[in-house]
Amino acid sequence: MKWRWQIGFLACALAASALWLPASLTARAASSGSDGSETSGPAAVAPSADANATSADTSPPGTGVAPNPLRGSTHGTGSETSSSGETQAPNAPAQERVVRVLVIGSSVARGWKDPNGGGYLHRTFTALSSLTPITYDVIDKAEPGKGVLSIRDTYVTWLDTYQPQIVCIAWGGLDDLYQHTPFLVYDEQVHWQIEEALDHHAMVMLVTTPVSKASFTTYRVAQQALMESEIQVADSFHNPNVYVFNLFDQMKAYLRAHHESIQPLMHDSWHPNAKGHALAAELLVKDILAKFPATAPVFKAEPASTSRHPEGGSAASSGRPEGELAS
Repeated sequence: MKWRWQIGFLACALAASALWLPASLTARAASSGSDGSETSGPAAVAPSADANATSADTSPPGTGVAPNPLRGSTHGTGSETSSSGETQAPNAPAQERVVRVLVIGSSVARGWKDPNGGGYLHRTFTALSSLTPITYDVIDKAEPGKGVLSIRDTYVTWLDTYQPQIVCIAWGGLDDLYQHTPFLVYDEQVHWQIEEALDHHAMVMLVTTPVSKASFTTYRVAQQALMESEIQVADSFHNPNVYVFNLFDQMKAYLRAHHESIQPLMHDSWHPNAKGHALAAELLVKDILAKFPATAPVFKAEPASTSRHPEGGSAASSGRPEGELAS
């Protein structure tokens, strides 16, 4: 009888232990999950991953501006709020994200014969917007068939209206050569265009034109002289706000170095095709990245230059003789 009582007591104790242990473990797990001290596994990682994915793109939706990986900081305390209540990435005020560029020139600068790429200048500023922290907003006033005299009555109005940070002077020269514009007149107009840009606190990019078939045939001597002439005009300012990009000679040098002909790059005698525009843009982007600072170039205030004079002044400093631009 005593033996049966002991067996019954032991069975009751084992049953009670079996019921108590799972309940204890469940309570402990619930307690650990509430303070997060022992939470692990996929359920714990997922919220953090989602948060990182959300904060990686600081550009507002619908702006058309691709997020730039150089903007913002991985060690910041979070986004900042401007006085208008808009949220901005740390160290990335909106006014520093866009540089307005006014382009003047003729058909090649306008991008003729490159319908999908938009021309070498459009390709260039699109690439720069992707490769740098800055978005370049291009106002293209280049017009096919026009020469340096064509903007006398509108240029200053454009400067006043658009207030560009950069003026890109990209005359092709062939229109002026064809129209027999005198060297003196051409040099004076380029000088005046640079001078007006500086007076409006805009930096100047003087870009010589991509080569074409005419660069090696009909206007081989004259166009080379014209490009050298406008470079000398720009250099005469001795101004840190004036940048010269001699794409004309760089493109010629590239073709020589690679033993290539102009034929695969031309659409007609005066205009590159898409491949020619693409090569010109590649060379120009490389030159710009070598000369511009990593962020947008900033206008440097300087005393009035002694080389400036009314209406563009004399072209004597360019070293070019007076007379017509003849082939």
